[in-house]
Amino acid sequence: MQILFANNIEYTFKHYYRPLCLYATHFLNDIDMAEDIVMDCFVKYTELLNKGEKIKTPKSYLYQMVRNSCMDELRKPDFTENAETVPDYPDDEETSFERYEREARLWSEIDKLPPTCRTVFLMSKRDGMKYESIAKSLDISVKTVEAHISKAYTVLRGKAKVIYSSILLMFA
Repeated sequence: MQILFANNIEYTFKHYYRPLCLYATHFLNDIDMAEDIVMDCFVKYTELLNKGEKIKTPKSYLYQMVRNSCMDELRKPDFTENAETVPDYPDDEETSFERYEREARLWSEIDKLPPTCRTVFLMSKRDGMKYESIAKSLDISVKTVEAHISKAYTVLRGKAKVIYSSILLMFA
């Protein structure tokens, strides 16, 4: 029974950690703080389970824990942003959860790109750099930059035909 319990926590952590971090980042705009909050939530979640608490919907429970923790953080006087800058999310939490999970899977696929291809792709799409600037920065030709971007799109589209279709729009 203890092994099953350990595997369940491990599965839950592996399955939800990254999407929860992305979810928290949308509130806080700080990945380090988001990771800390998510880790704290997993610790509290594990403590509840160790005390014998039965949680019927771990996914919803964890998302609510993370959201509440983010709101608590935003209310602190030393937080640099005020509460009016908190993003407005749709009432349909299930759709939001699915979006963050798809986004996490997309980032996992980006992480699997060859190193130079990933660097070029992120410099272009995440950082908004022009191909010429990327080429100069990495000491490669503009044609090589174009080839890396094309390869990244090809790989990501192949992986994303169904799962990531809505997320790829943000990179277009």
